[in-house]
Amino acid sequence: MEYKSNIAEELKKNNLKINEDMIFSAYEFARESHVGQYRKSGEEYIVHPVEVSKILINMKMDAETITAGFLHDIVEDTMTTIQDIEYNFGSEVAKLVDGVTKLTNLPVGSNKQPENIRKMIVAMASDVRVVIIKLADRLHNMRTLKYMPAYKQERIARETLDIFAPLAHRIGMAKIKWELEDLCLYYLEPEIYRKLVKMVNNKRVEREEYTSAILRNMKKIIRETNIDGIVSGRVKHFYSIYKKMYEKKKSFDELYDLTAVRVLVDTEGECYNILGMLHSHWKPVPGRFKDYIAVPKSNGYQSIHTTLVGPLGKFIEVQIRTKDMHAIAEDGIAAHWNYKEKRKNSKADNVYSWLRKILEWQSEADTSEEFIETVTGDILNETVFVFSPKGDVIELSKGSTPLDFAFHIHTEVGYKCIGAKANDKIVPIDYKLQNGDRIDIITSNISKGPGRDWLNIVATQSAKSKIRRWIREKNFDENLKIGKEIFEKELLKVGSSLKQIENSPEMKKYLIKNTINNFNELLIKITDKRLNAALLAERLIKKDEKIDLELIENYQKETPKRKSRKKNDYGVIIDGLDNTIVRFAKCCTPLPGDEIGGYITTYGDIGIHRLDCKNYMNLIARDPNREIGVGWDDEIIGRKINKYRFKFTIVTTDRANILLEIVKIIADHKIDLEGVNSGHIKNGAERLSVIEITIDINEKRDYEKLINHIVNLKDVIEIRRNQNN
Repeated sequence: MEYKSNIAEELKKNNLKINEDMIFSAYEFARESHVGQYRKSGEEYIVHPVEVSKILINMKMDAETITAGFLHDIVEDTMTTIQDIEYNFGSEVAKLVDGVTKLTNLPVGSNKQPENIRKMIVAMASDVRVVIIKLADRLHNMRTLKYMPAYKQERIARETLDIFAPLAHRIGMAKIKWELEDLCLYYLEPEIYRKLVKMVNNKRVEREEYTSAILRNMKKIIRETNIDGIVSGRVKHFYSIYKKMYEKKKSFDELYDLTAVRVLVDTEGECYNILGMLHSHWKPVPGRFKDYIAVPKSNGYQSIHTTLVGPLGKFIEVQIRTKDMHAIAEDGIAAHWNYKEKRKNSKADNVYSWLRKILEWQSEADTSEEFIETVTGDILNETVFVFSPKGDVIELSKGSTPLDFAFHIHTEVGYKCIGAKANDKIVPIDYKLQNGDRIDIITSNISKGPGRDWLNIVATQSAKSKIRRWIREKNFDENLKIGKEIFEKELLKVGSSLKQIENSPEMKKYLIKNTINNFNELLIKITDKRLNAALLAERLIKKDEKIDLELIENYQKETPKRKSRKKNDYGVIIDGLDNTIVRFAKCCTPLPGDEIGGYITTYGDIGIHRLDCKNYMNLIARDPNREIGVGWDDEIIGRKINKYRFKFTIVTTDRANILLEIVKIIADHKIDLEGVNSGHIKNGAERLSVIEITIDINEKRDYEKLINHIVNLKDVIEIRRNQNN
């Protein structure tokens, strides 16, 4: 019962008010399940889940996570099933255990792919707590690595340094990251590790005396400000020292910041007050100041860093942060469970939400906070990670199929593909790949190769290009025949034929103007749907150029409601044409409510521009015959069915957090934000921020309402629609 009392002691020490009955039940369940199993050290196996759970308790995790910590190996190593766990401990614990079980034996593959493995872990875990349990599991395994054979020590330490320590950093768990890195250094570079320990210990007394004097002075200064601050010093971990010495080629004596001083206070304002006081007593080192409170690191870390010139000319590295920021800095996402009950709407909660989005743990919701997450987070949800037969991790676009996988492996594998397996089970070639799938492609040398229907199955542009190339090269005669049939049909509608048009002056002029080598190439483009046959026939057959120009001029005087103008799904009506591909120009991003013009592109689709777009004016001036009348379909626009990609630019003074304020306003207007680019320009001595926003929006009025709100923000200087002039 010694383990049980240790667990109770840890719970009491951390003052956790959680479901202890469930935790102790999980301990008993795990102990009984692992009876007869032993570690390499000779200890009972139950020692490992107990130590993992103690790590989780010290992180102040919730009861479900600690319970899953006891049970994390049980499905892999015993006869217990996920269903057994769900029956005894509920679905939430079962899902956590299942998530950790799936991550237990991730193959690294024939090539080193640490970044893809890290992404795969993130993508496969449906809950951030799965990763936290996995890190606790790896930490205890590293603490007991001495019992493993030397070759396993090196392999596990390398994997930990490449994958798990960076993963801990990515989610802000600094304490675990530091310990993992030091343990890895111990096993990967034992001689260097021992030298570092000896060098640090030799200077310890001198360094501690110096640091103690600094700490006394700082405490005195802080007391004078009447701020309740905690001042402490810490020695940097060995791996950090190693990197500075061996990567930056510095000697031990050149390292001036082996000890860092940390000041913890209650509020952000106090952080800046302390900073001012310290800078007034000690001279700051130029270029060594970082404000991660105003601009947090990508993992949510917040703190002020400054380096001071102390007594004897020695440098002192100082970190200033609030206690909540310190919790995030030390335990990252895990810290959330410690303080989430104490505060309802703290800045730390926003940081947690932001981190959570980076890891794509939760589905999006219609709130300002989650909208901000979308802007600043990673885009793991746009990719899927699968295993090759050798265990390599392959990253593909979300929605990819086994055909995409096959073409990614090799073009010939794609061409010869006749089937596929996912996790050793036959699946159709249009099966949507899931994170963690192991994919085997079935090939045959007598395969007929890609069919045109494959273009509708694959999701990646690379696969589509390879399939089109195959079709062009292998089925040239058939594609030529298809192109002839399509074009002939459209020409007959306008009173002409292939025989009449093939060698006509109009066709020869068109081929030269559009750099098409010959008539057959034009027919292949029609087959591949890179040219619109109906539109091409309409433009080539002109009985009288003068009459055609009169029609264009007459059209400009008429309204978009004219019967000859056909409707489509783009919200745009085009003069006399139906089923035509429409593309909205990126240079001027037209919106319903703008006056627009149409331009027939080389590939036969219609480019839609604002009438005042200079690119459009230049295109029409160069070739007036490509102009076509267009207008907005009021019926579709009124119902706000379509959304249009739109860009605009905001110029502001260079102020912290103004981007987040802008994003929040966009979220409040229920407008989809698709991208943000920001930079800086000089306006005399003043530094300005230039922020380009990309949104999806229904109409011009929505944009006008949005900018009327944004323009009232403090420090906004100008808002303008994007226009390439």
